[in-house]
Amino acid sequence: MFKQKNKYLGFNDFWFSVIGIILLGFLVPQIFFGIDLFSSSSFALDWLEAGIYSLFYWLFNGAVMVFYRKKFPSIDQTTTRIICVVVTVIVFLPVVGNLVKRFIKFISNVLELPTVADPTVMQGIGAAYTTSFFILAIYESIWYHSQLKTSIQEQERVKVAHIHSQLEGLRNQVNPHFLFNSLNTLNHIVEYENKEVAKNFIGQLSKVYRYILDSREEPTIVLEEELAFVNAYVAIQKERFLENLIVHINVPDQYVHKKIIPLSLQLLIENAIKHNIISTKKPLTISIEIDEQNEFICVTNTLQKKSKVIDSTKVGLENIRERYRLLSQEKAVKIEEFDQFFRVTIPLL
Repeated sequence: MFKQKNKYLGFNDFWFSVIGIILLGFLVPQIFFGIDLFSSSSFALDWLEAGIYSLFYWLFNGAVMVFYRKKFPSIDQTTTRIICVVVTVIVFLPVVGNLVKRFIKFISNVLELPTVADPTVMQGIGAAYTTSFFILAIYESIWYHSQLKTSIQEQERVKVAHIHSQLEGLRNQVNPHFLFNSLNTLNHIVEYENKEVAKNFIGQLSKVYRYILDSREEPTIVLEEELAFVNAYVAIQKERFLENLIVHINVPDQYVHKKIIPLSLQLLIENAIKHNIISTKKPLTISIEIDEQNEFICVTNTLQKKSKVIDSTKVGLENIRERYRLLSQEKAVKIEEFDQFFRVTIPLL
């Protein structure tokens, strides 16, 4: 029961209630009825009576709050809930006060206690409503803060889940895309090369796909692992293009612990191969290096565009740009095209 109550109050209010009731027992008679408890001959009885009123008002207000918070738990229903609480307190608080007054009078008669100060009706109503709304305001502030914090956390969880869902969709685009191009390359080797070359290609391809399977659940991966994967991928492509494909990788050791998104470098190399002429007269040169700011890795290729690109799935660059947008709002992918070369700069995470 207490756990359920704490759930709708937003915190465990036991000691808060105890201290609050005691303080109200001291303060209400002095503030609203002009009674100086420390000079009054009936100090203990005045405090006790005020404390009993405070106790029942506190319990009543708490019950009203819990009742309406069960009915209107959402932060979007705050206005409706507050209106219902205020109306209920305004209507029923005098009834509670009258019952408490009768209870105190009955106990006083039974125990033959001396008569304490008897405030006017207006004084009693003013004290009751003021203290009640003060209690409600404190509890509502705590509850609203608690609900707002929960709402923000829930929004963040939904946002993260949505980003993960989008990343998964983008990763699922990459794998079929890569498989499609790998099978095209294998078909070319089988058709034009000998079996040993094809066998070696298949061995390299199995290493490449092991990496894809190992990294498929990860949004980011260590640069060192991606570079090792790129070397295997380049070895596969060299089976087809021989010395007409030149790849330079210049990444100092102090950067290999940085992270990037999986398959990003491979996609950029594949994109360069797909869109540019590669021949003995026009070899394609690709370089991978850290930029001058030491915050990005650059993939640059000589620009010698094909007049027409066959079997393009239009995944590469946009896929990388979108995945980085989801992972990092501060750093974006930069794409530049010049007369002699094409460069893509991706952030190190």
